[in-house]
Parts: sequence; structure tokens; C-alpha cells
Amino acid sequence: MGGLGTRTKDWNPFGLGVPAAGFPPVAMVVLFGEFLSSVGSGATFPYLVVYLHDVCRLSGGQVGAVLVVRALAAVAGALAGGALSDRYGAARTVVGVAATAAVAAAVMAGVPGSAVPAAVVAAIAGTGAGAALAPALDALLARSVPGHAREKAFSWRNTVVTTGAMLGVAGAAVALGVLGVGSGLRWVYVLDAASFVVLAVLVGRAAGRRGNGGDGAGVHGTAGDLRARGGTGSSDKGYAAVARDPAMRGVFVFVLLVVAAGFAQLQIGLPAVSVLTHDVDGLGWVFTANMLVVALAQVPAQRLLARLPRPVVLAGGASLMAGAWVIVAMDPTPGTGSLLAAAVVFGLGEVAYMPVVAALVNDLAPPGLAGRYNGANTLAWTGGFAIGAAAAGTLLGAGSVRLFFAVSAAVLGAGALVALSLARLLPKGSTDDR
Repeated sequence: MGGLGTRTKDWNPFGLGVPAAGFPPVAMVVLFGEFLSSVGSGATFPYLVVYLHDVCRLSGGQVGAVLVVRALAAVAGALAGGALSDRYGAARTVVGVAATAAVAAAVMAGVPGSAVPAAVVAAIAGTGAGAALAPALDALLARSVPGHAREKAFSWRNTVVTTGAMLGVAGAAVALGVLGVGSGLRWVYVLDAASFVVLAVLVGRAAGRRGNGGDGAGVHGTAGDLRARGGTGSSDKGYAAVARDPAMRGVFVFVLLVVAAGFAQLQIGLPAVSVLTHDVDGLGWVFTANMLVVALAQVPAQRLLARLPRPVVLAGGASLMAGAWVIVAMDPTPGTGSLLAAAVVFGLGEVAYMPVVAALVNDLAPPGLAGRYNGANTLAWTGGFAIGAAAAGTLLGAGSVRLFFAVSAAVLGAGALVALSLARLLPKGSTDDR
């Protein structure tokens, strides 16, 4: 099979002949493993509050406290995952963290309703592990493909993760409908635990076979390997080096704004609108439409996106997200129709955002700092989501639906301007060498 950079026409972790779309073997391992993992995660993330409240019998205030602690665990996990990836290798970090996440999900599947401490600890540990897993997986996928194929790889990643999440949500709905909330949720968490185990096994076997010492980087460096970038070379370790990189600071601010005003409101703001307008029956269709747009459009759109400068693509994605919230803000009584339209437009913005940001971060990362750069990206995501959740709770709680989404659209517009400003900060190789 050769090294990690060796291309293969037929690859499957179980030895079956499946076209590999030109990606190296380790990239296919990561994509397949992330697909299975997203099935388990997609099955659980909509139901955590239900699990804590209905199965573990926590009060509303206790559930809220758990969610706050989970947010802090996600921040810590993002920082730890990046550092561990740089220190021990991306593949080793994926294996170890995925195993931890599997144990946390298994505990949640096995505890009775009275075992509140175990369930709470598992929920928090699982969140921290999930956040730590993200930068390691990003670094592993980025380093296993050549630079020119990086956006294509992340496009496929976004597609398989979205598709897996759709399957997970559908499977969870069936399980709860057939088995009831208590038994159904426990089987859902069993599925989540199993998906993390499979991810750990696949990545561990792929890394072990090629004798790469757990790094997973193969022969493909990042664009940052090819240039000196203001003292952020391999001898300058730590998150302080990431913070001194002006281009990465710009990306961090951009991600923070887009997540706070965009993704957080997709997952929290839209359901809150449905609750306030007493129109929750169509909410499932809203999210289904959003995920379908991403799953169907992501890979075909990549050929067009690759022809445009990255700052323009990112600004366009943020502008589409802003347009989605304008649709909601213009409706005096936002119902399923306007939310559905907004979700579709927002999905188009996701198609532009997801692969470009991930590839850009890894192109900026100098040798030895890919994990921390990806950790900073994950930190911007988790921090932005926490800010967006707090804003949604405050403004929507006051009933200011139209004002809230108008403000969110304005923040996304500011994010588009930040994206355009990246053109003067990004090295040429990170902007148009694709």
C-alpha cells in the first residue's frame, strides 16, 4: 500500500472494493469513520435535554447548569485536542479521544434514571471529548491529502457528516417511537458509543499499518510548511504562536461571528421561533431541508468554489446566511414556510463556508502546529456557539424575534467584511493556490 500519501483505486476498511475518489487511504479511513461517527452523534444531539430531564429526572435549572458546564468542557476540549494532536500525533489523539467518547456514551446508555451523577459526568466528558476530537480529525484529514485536494476532501467530509447525521436523526426518531423515550434513548447512546469505537479502530489500524508513529500526516505538509510566516515556525510552539499569526486571528474572528450569528441561531434560534409562534410541527422538515441542501450541493459546488478566491467565497457564504435571517426578520409572524426558506438559503451558505475554512486553517498552520491551529478553529466555533446561545436566550426570551434576526443578519454582514479583509492577510498560497 505504500505510505499515507499513496493513492489507491479501491479501498474499504473491511477490504471490499469501493471507489476511493482519488483520495489517499488514510483520508478514506477518516471520511468513512466520520460518517459512522456522525450517525451516532446525529442520533443523540437533539435528545440530550430530553435524556437529562425525562430519563435522569433533572429539573430545568439543573439541565441548564449541565449545559453551561458542557460549554466550558467544549472550550477545554478544543484547546486540549489541538495540543495533544501536535504532541502525540493526530491519529493517536483520534484513537484516544474517540475511545473516551465511546466510554462516556456507554455510561449514558447504561445508567438508570437515579444515577444522575454518572449521567451528568458522562454528558460533560462526552462533550469535551467531542470537542477534542474535532481538531485532531481536521489535522489528520488535511495532512493525508495534497494541498490542492484539501478543499475537495473537506467538501466530502461535510457531505458524509451531514448525510450520517440525517440517518442518525431518522434512526433515533424510529427508536423512540417504537421503544419509548427511556429505552429508545439508551439504545441511541449504545449506537453512539459503537460509532466512536469503530472510528477509533479504523484510524488506529490505518496508522499502525503504515508505521507513521500515530502522526497521520503522511507525506503531505500544509502550505505553512513551505514558507516562513513571522516566526510561527516549528520551533515556536503553543497557542501563543497561533495568536501571533495575523491571518489566523482574522480567521478566528470570522468563525466566531459566523457561528454566533449563524450556526447557533440555526440550531437554537429557529426552534425558539417555532416555540414562540406555537408552530413546531414543521420543525423537522426545516432541518431536513437544510441538511439535504448541504448533502446534495456540497460536492458539486466545490468545482465552482475552487475557481474563486477564498475570501470571496467566505464572504459569499456569510452573506447567504445573512440573507436567510433577513427572510425570517421580514415575516411579521415567522411560520414553517419562512423558516423552511431560510433553512435552504442558510444551507447554501454552509456549502461555501465549511470546506474553505477547514482547508484554510490547515494551509496556514506551520510545521508542528497543525493541531493547535485546528484547536483554535474549534475554540472559535465553541465560543461563538456559546455566545450565540446566550444571545438567543436573552433576545428571543423577550419576544423580539424580528429584531433578533435582523441583528443576527447584520453581524453576519460584518463577518462578510472580515472575510474580505483576509485578502490582505493571507499568504498567496493560502488564497489562490488551489
